[in-house]
Amino acid sequence: MLNNRDIEYIKKEYKKVKNLFLAGQYKEVIEKTKVLLKKDPTQATFYNYIALSYNNLRMAEVAKQFLLKGLEINPKNQSLLVNLGSTLRATQNFDEAEKNLKKVLNENPKHFVALCNLANIKRDLNQDIEATQLYEQAYEIDKTNPTLLANLAITYQTIGQFDKCKKILKEMEILNPKKTIQDKIYSSFHKYEENDEHQELMLKKVLNSEINNQEKINLYFALSKAYSDQNNHIKSSEFFIKGNSEKRKTLLNYSTKYETNLLNLIVENFKNFKFENIKNTKSPNLIFIVGLPRSGTTLLHQIISSHSKVFGAGELPILRSNFIEKIFKKAWIDEFFKNNQFREKLSIEIMNQFKLHNNKLIILDKAPLNFQWVGFIKILFPNAKIIHSKRNLKDTALSIYKNVFEDINMPWSYDQNELIQFIDIYKNFMKFWHNKIPNYIYDCHYEKIVNDKETETKKLIKFCNLDWEDRCIDHTKNTNGIKTISISQARKPIYKSSINLSNFYKGNLKFLEDISE
Repeated sequence: MLNNRDIEYIKKEYKKVKNLFLAGQYKEVIEKTKVLLKKDPTQATFYNYIALSYNNLRMAEVAKQFLLKGLEINPKNQSLLVNLGSTLRATQNFDEAEKNLKKVLNENPKHFVALCNLANIKRDLNQDIEATQLYEQAYEIDKTNPTLLANLAITYQTIGQFDKCKKILKEMEILNPKKTIQDKIYSSFHKYEENDEHQELMLKKVLNSEINNQEKINLYFALSKAYSDQNNHIKSSEFFIKGNSEKRKTLLNYSTKYETNLLNLIVENFKNFKFENIKNTKSPNLIFIVGLPRSGTTLLHQIISSHSKVFGAGELPILRSNFIEKIFKKAWIDEFFKNNQFREKLSIEIMNQFKLHNNKLIILDKAPLNFQWVGFIKILFPNAKIIHSKRNLKDTALSIYKNVFEDINMPWSYDQNELIQFIDIYKNFMKFWHNKIPNYIYDCHYEKIVNDKETETKKLIKFCNLDWEDRCIDHTKNTNGIKTISISQARKPIYKSSINLSNFYKGNLKFLEDISE
């Protein structure tokens, strides 16, 4: 039983914890909250704060443990259940995440945060229609929440409902004209003409001293896109150079040494591995499209997923999340290469994660950077198909550098020298896999598809061991949700204007001359 003195102390310290959390001082929150929990372990708020702090420090597993402790004391606490759902989502445990969120919604169908979090999970699982419906329900509860409005707009964009998307973007502009996420989203699918009204608005915004650097980054890339649409390559490059410069300043601790070390580690462990000893088991059918971003991966995804037997899952984080944290641990590496049972178990675990997206059709994953994991794919899923999307490297580099990416795993894309270094790493990876596993990877050239789509598509479908379907020819009818920056291009017929586009930028971008095939 707490005495009055303890109660007053807890109230006072709680205010401190709240302020520390709002200030982003998560380690301090954890320290203070642990002390408070010793005095009063019944307070759900304390478990929430400590869990949210661990989540912000990317320690989801630890966060989960504190939330479960809180739920042992108060099993029906809706805040704990909602946060547990969000935490389980971060660890790719989608089934359990949904269960906890639905517990809340069964009791309170209008719980705003639960609806939003469940919608986020549906988006992760490429269930975009269900996600849209949940966001719409949340929208009826609160039409002013900026995060919800952005997510709803992006989801409308993903499923091709551009008129609804525009409506939400207008509402966002009215509510907070100093924000620029609405400009960024709109620019991704809008075709700019000379004297475009939205372009003029952005030019005024970017001069506003009250707009912070992150908001300006959005505008720099959006304006670059606007001038690019008008074939004003000089002005376009001026803005994306500014955008890249500002974006790179936010990544203080990054170095391409990380990717170099990853390459060296993988090559060292695979160089003596005998792939011929791997049994060609009846592993589930998977197709992976790998390569550099902006190399045509989205186009290939739309073509192949037009097939009735293929589910286009977009860019899944599954392989990276299973390997990246473990691969630098010697004990894990030793187990992987020496223990068949370990590999069999891992294969089942990973496949179950894929099946969450679709357990009936062949699953197509187009996360480009999966080129790092080709050897692991061959071992775990011998029947998997690897398609390497190839495009003129100068054009690819330009397209990467001209765009800002949501993917946090692409910090190398905002600096010209680092971009060149990463392209070299990519080339070394692909050369190694081609030599190590000959005839396993299918090289698909973007330029060949653009110039002779039917012939190249038939080759592609044949490689995937699929029967021919005429629907694969017209990828524009594919209703799959598109979550990449290629969203507008992927819904249009193939055009040739992007071939050799880098020639127009050579004068402003000298680094392009340092890139070789």
